[in-house]
Amino acid sequence: MNKKTSSSDKSSNEKSAPETQKSSTQIKQVYQWGVIKYIDKEGVLYRLVSAPHDGDDAVWSLNSGILSFEIQDGFVDFHGFSGSIYRCKFQDQGFSQQMLITILGWRATELELGNDLDLMPFALFLREWEAKTPRVM
Repeated sequence: MNKKTSSSDKSSNEKSAPETQKSSTQIKQVYQWGVIKYIDKEGVLYRLVSAPHDGDDAVWSLNSGILSFEIQDGFVDFHGFSGSIYRCKFQDQGFSQQMLITILGWRATELELGNDLDLMPFALFLREWEAKTPRVM
């Protein structure tokens, strides 16, 4: 299965990325990952939280926001608003206990600010993405 989904092309769900984004040197491999749904007065923004492929559980990345993604055999490439590309294996979805505690802390802070933040399984993210038009930065 090879599927490209973009926030700017909801009708066809097929859109090829520019060739400059396809360079393998720009793709960041990750080994643990998940999607965060951020909700504020502007709307919904989906972001990728990931740990690097080298397995350093103390280092996590939060991307600029999910602009589009491609589903391939066994993995998904997330394209961020900043131009970054993160390659995530489906089997590596999930977090360590320490990271889950950190995400709960982020959520508590956002709730105090009147916003919300939820960690969501990829299947739920996919359903929501296809049903809604995400915020474009």
